Amino acid sequence: MPANGLPPNVSFSTIAYRGTSYDVPLWVGPNRRAGRWNLPRTQSVQYMSLDSEAPFAEMLRHENLRSERQAATFRTTLWQLRVSEGIVVDYSTFEKAERAGFPAAALIDDDFERCQLEAQRLASLGAGGVLSPSAALPGSINLTLFGPRVPIEWSADVTVSSAIPAQALATGHPPVGLVDRVRFFDEEHSELVSHLMEKERRKRR
Repeated sequence: MPANGLPPNVSFSTIAYRGTSYDVPLWVGPNRRAGRWNLPRTQSVQYMSLDSEAPFAEMLRHENLRSERQAATFRTTLWQLRVSEGIVVDYSTFEKAERAGFPAAALIDDDFERCQLEAQRLASLGAGGVLSPSAALPGSINLTLFGPRVPIEWSADVTVSSAIPAQALATGHPPVGLVDRVRFFDEEHSELVSHLMEKERRKRR
């Protein structure tokens, strides 16, 4: 189980990416649907990724679009976001999460309950967000921010912590070939498998 205090965290400034099917990239009100780090209609949580392919992968997984032909029917807007957050819990690898007392498998589990509970705990301790492995695209890292955020012009100065400079990059289909690398529901996560194999190998030394 995680320790009672706030796990290891970082002050984090980065360019992040988010895909949406609507004309704004960020939420002010509570998310309507449950997600890995939120319960429905109770929290505002912002989901984004540190590379531009992972948002497409997450959407293909969510929509269960498993073939290139199916993926070609899907269109989304890819946003670029300039994020600066003071306290971000670093579960970016399975090893880091386990060292902090959080189970590695929960980070990519098809059942979101443990992450939802952890998000409530982290937010109550003052965390602004969490880094975690992408469940949909092994090797990618997601950034989830807790609380409402407001998009502002890309070139604007940030004067309040809830404001994030954002710009739409493109509206279109997922990159060709991406669907073959997506980890869909009920499938093994290659990074987690490698992590567990390495742990077993170390035990046998």
